[in-house]
Amino acid sequence: MIRRTAIFSNPICRGKAPAYRFISSQSNKEAQRASAPEHRVQYNYDMFALHPKKEHYELPLVTANELASSKTRPRSVRMLTRDFIHDSLYNPHYGYFSRQAELLPSQKGASHKAHLEAAFPFQDIKNETDFMKEVQLRYMAFEERFQEACRERERRRHKNEPTLQERIEALAEAQKRTPWGSAERLDLARQMGRLQREQSNANVSDVEVDAMAAGQVWHTPTQLFSPHYGRALARYLVAEYKLHLFPYHDLILYELGGGTGTLAKDILDYIEAHEPDVYAHTRYRIVEISARLAEQQRARLKHHAQQGCVDVVHRDFLTWKEDVTEPCFVIALEVLDNLTHDVVRYSTDDLQPYQGLVSIDHTGDFIELWEPVQDPLIQRYLKLLSTVRPTVLPPGAPFYLGWIPRSWRHMLHKKVPFYPNLTEPHYIPTGALQMLDVLKTRFPFHRLVVSDFSSLPDALPGVQGPVVQTRHNGTMIPVTTYCVLQGFFDIFFPTDFQLLRDMYLYLMSQPEPENPTLDMPDDYFSSTYPDAFYADASASSDALYEDYSRPPRRSIVSSNIIPPPLIKDSRETRILSHAEFLTRYAEAKATELRDGSNPMISWYANASWLLT
Repeated sequence: MIRRTAIFSNPICRGKAPAYRFISSQSNKEAQRASAPEHRVQYNYDMFALHPKKEHYELPLVTANELASSKTRPRSVRMLTRDFIHDSLYNPHYGYFSRQAELLPSQKGASHKAHLEAAFPFQDIKNETDFMKEVQLRYMAFEERFQEACRERERRRHKNEPTLQERIEALAEAQKRTPWGSAERLDLARQMGRLQREQSNANVSDVEVDAMAAGQVWHTPTQLFSPHYGRALARYLVAEYKLHLFPYHDLILYELGGGTGTLAKDILDYIEAHEPDVYAHTRYRIVEISARLAEQQRARLKHHAQQGCVDVVHRDFLTWKEDVTEPCFVIALEVLDNLTHDVVRYSTDDLQPYQGLVSIDHTGDFIELWEPVQDPLIQRYLKLLSTVRPTVLPPGAPFYLGWIPRSWRHMLHKKVPFYPNLTEPHYIPTGALQMLDVLKTRFPFHRLVVSDFSSLPDALPGVQGPVVQTRHNGTMIPVTTYCVLQGFFDIFFPTDFQLLRDMYLYLMSQPEPENPTLDMPDDYFSSTYPDAFYADASASSDALYEDYSRPPRRSIVSSNIIPPPLIKDSRETRILSHAEFLTRYAEAKATELRDGSNPMISWYANASWLLT
């Protein structure tokens, strides 16, 4: 069940209560609580309830790292928004990507049906409408196979488990020991209901709840247009490698969040088949936070692992500690959208920021709280934002606040009941900032390849608001709050690529702290670094990718010198649309339909690329 959050215009808490601003999603009338069971799925809003219960201000503050060892969803705690989102998506026991989500699988060998081939027969498909139908057939086939697998699992379990009646009686006894109206009691009642339906019809088992969990399947351009999408990226990488690094350095690739390994396989297959000399110098490392997906990657990339060029590292990239001193490419496709974000709002009185927290009470209900910004990471991001994007009003503030004198704003804020006390939410990518910090400190000679959504439909209100959705019975359902049951919903954000580029260039241009393991010159990130260390600065893969078999124009005199500079100025950091990148590097004819349309290029118009 989904919680919706009601937004109220409330004054600052006064008296002994902490000076928090908040959004309340439940009533504080004790009589109302006494007359109805207290549970997270109730919609008992009270427009006149100014404050959540006092317990929400006193609950312990926890982080996602502290929750990672817990096998059950937390209760009676508070956490910053980014910790709540990280826990919802990546908790190893119940997180969305750790346990629930599935990429639309490659269908080779999975079925005898013609529409379940490994790659779509693009030249045989009439138009994009028919292509959409083919995609839907794959979804239907996936869910059909999953339902059958669930039924088979139930049949195997019943051979060794107690009878249905014994299981129902055991659940009834357990239910007596749980508090009335609690989430545990409701879950036990649901289990009993399923068993009772199985008892009334012994040949039918209700797997809907389990299907909701494992049915979180979605597709990416890598999956839909495999292998052509990965081959396009391979052409770009090989072109840049041959232009700047070959043959004096290996082609070292780090992919963040490799999914099921499809992109890595398509890239390596292309290099092995078309660039054997480069393949001999290729090292591909996937950094994957999900143990389940890491195993899938190892299985899919077994051939290349036997060649000694693939390594799957199971860890969170944001916690990377080792120094990578070789030049390398860092690939992050559809990674930024699922990195954790914080949310801030700004006072309509003094424009000061307030950070968002999620409080979870003893029943599992969610409450949003707002307090003055104290978190160092949020403070740092806001300072960077004001440096690269100085503005009069903070993001999300209505334009008329700039016209109202400060004294009037203070009077309105204090005296007028329905004057909004906070601006709309501003979702800030603190996870992306952490990623840039890792690149800066641990990967000083990297080049970044990023692709992600620049805008999203059905997003929550606010600046760079996320889309929160789940897939149920074959339908994707968006909801209106990120405060949802952890692990059952995808939470993903758009990326402001211009802002990301500006922050990236600013951070990379800052002086690097002394590090004895990295012999990097002071002017490494400046435009004055000697051109003799790399190919002609005016050249790029745009001109080279049609013929990237020739060697670099300049040779490096010594093999012990520092690798070539990979970031010089903003001209070398490009933002391309999805179509621009693929038109330049993809074999477009391979995905063209019979009517001349090309879904690989025309779809994902709301995605962009950042190339450094």
